[in-house]
Amino acid sequence: MSSRFVAVELFRGHWKGLSDYRQKNPIADRWTRAILLVLPLLAGGAMFIPGAQLAAPGAILAGVALLAGSFLAAWGQVASLRLRLTERAADFETAQQVDRDALDETAAHLLVASVLSGCTALVLVLAMNLAANPATGAVSGPLAAIAVALATYVLLVFLIAVPRLYTAYVNIHKVRPELSGTHRGR
Repeated sequence: MSSRFVAVELFRGHWKGLSDYRQKNPIADRWTRAILLVLPLLAGGAMFIPGAQLAAPGAILAGVALLAGSFLAAWGQVASLRLRLTERAADFETAQQVDRDALDETAAHLLVASVLSGCTALVLVLAMNLAANPATGAVSGPLAAIAVALATYVLLVFLIAVPRLYTAYVNIHKVRPELSGTHRGR
């Protein structure tokens, strides 16, 4: 029963999605994976610099709470687009495989970002109630570092997912080249 709380498959799908899967055998995108590991650790580590603190943790809490819901809403849209491609997969088996893969990747990214937004919110609530400076409400120390690292990861996944959503939209809806950002030219 407790396996319901384990999101291993979700995170595995997210990690596998960080690959170039246009070939038969996907190739790991090591550069993106390294950025996703190193930047959050550096951002979280910066919270251990003397004097570093989250002066307004409530604002970050509000932001990640909104993001958690927004990511779930975006996931619903991705699922709808994916269903549309699944329905016509027999007609365009090879031609739309990249689009289907992009939506599958994006779905995992959005759900991971939503889960991590919720985790960030929890850490911030704990920090604000257990470790906040009573005079200022600022948060510092390990809980602040964890919150910053998680929030940084969420931001990076957001920056990965949004361009993927745009590309999927352009390809699935056949946006004409004059309006599509995926085509060079005016």
